[in-house]
Amino acid sequence: MSKSAQVFYYSRRKMGFYLLFNLGLLALAILFTWAIFPYYQPIYYFALITCTLSILGSLFVFLVRLPLAVIDDEGIKIDHDQPLKWSQVKEVEHVEIHYFGAHRAILKITPKRLSNYRRNLMQVITMHSEFGAFSIPLYAMSDKKAKQIEKLIFSYTKPEKKEAAKPTPIIKKKPQVKKKAPVKKAVSTAKKATVVAAKTVKTDTKKPAAKKAKTVAKKKSV
Repeated sequence: MSKSAQVFYYSRRKMGFYLLFNLGLLALAILFTWAIFPYYQPIYYFALITCTLSILGSLFVFLVRLPLAVIDDEGIKIDHDQPLKWSQVKEVEHVEIHYFGAHRAILKITPKRLSNYRRNLMQVITMHSEFGAFSIPLYAMSDKKAKQIEKLIFSYTKPEKKEAAKPTPIIKKKPQVKKKAPVKKAVSTAKKATVVAAKTVKTDTKKPAAKKAKTVAKKKSV
């Protein structure tokens, strides 16, 4: 990571609530083991040891300021995980997970090839869950820092905007309507046809009569 890298830390206030939560779990463990399982020493010691370890862990995180993420132009390093380059990031999702009935916001970073990275035990456990192998618990930061880191990460992994192909407009062809001839013209043409037919009939009837007259005139002259 370069010298100009930005470092984001866990919220001291959120870690204080986590410490109080673990103290409450320890009190409940002692109460229930004494009241319900007074003669089962293995259960008593198991509950006492696990709660004590959890308290020590939350106390250490509360007292020592641990970096949550270190970001620069090349990539991001979350906790003690292996650094992840921006060029190897496939997508970044803002995910709401369910945690003891409450919603918790995280940033889930998915690399292109997870096999290229050496994973620790926690990453192996969470790689198939909602957290994924690389994730940032926004709920463990202050609201201001959570918005800042989310905006910064999305600025480095902003996907290219692809213009959606515009649908070609469908042009509906209007049905061609044949123009009807006016009624008056149709009537006039019909009249002309009948007149022409009548004239042809008259001429045809006159022709045989004229032929007969010529033949009669010839006979008389003879």
